[in-house]
Amino acid sequence: MEISFSEQDGVTVAALSGRLDSATSGEAQQALASGLDGCGRLLLDLEKVAYVSSAGLRVFLMLAKQSRAAGGRLALCSLAPEVKEVFDISGFTALFMLLPDRVSGLNALSD
Repeated sequence: MEISFSEQDGVTVAALSGRLDSATSGEAQQALASGLDGCGRLLLDLEKVAYVSSAGLRVFLMLAKQSRAAGGRLALCSLAPEVKEVFDISGFTALFMLLPDRVSGLNALSD
């Protein structure tokens, strides 16, 4: 799992690449939590994420809780169909702002 951070229009963008599973979730959670510190708006770009396990879903859930506690906003964008299906089956679709692409995500968090 690789994660790169950038800043666009006042939104911190974390671009994830690879698999988010039990082998990578701990490191990913630490990196994303530190990326969330000090930023009010975080967009997770999942375009290059090929797989998300239940351990990966936990990472997103913990980030959402951390973001809400800090008064921030979190959105996810560019989910591959396989990853979107995991969110649908698990019921996580209702818990997150899911957007089709990075531009939509930036627009949603800029409001």
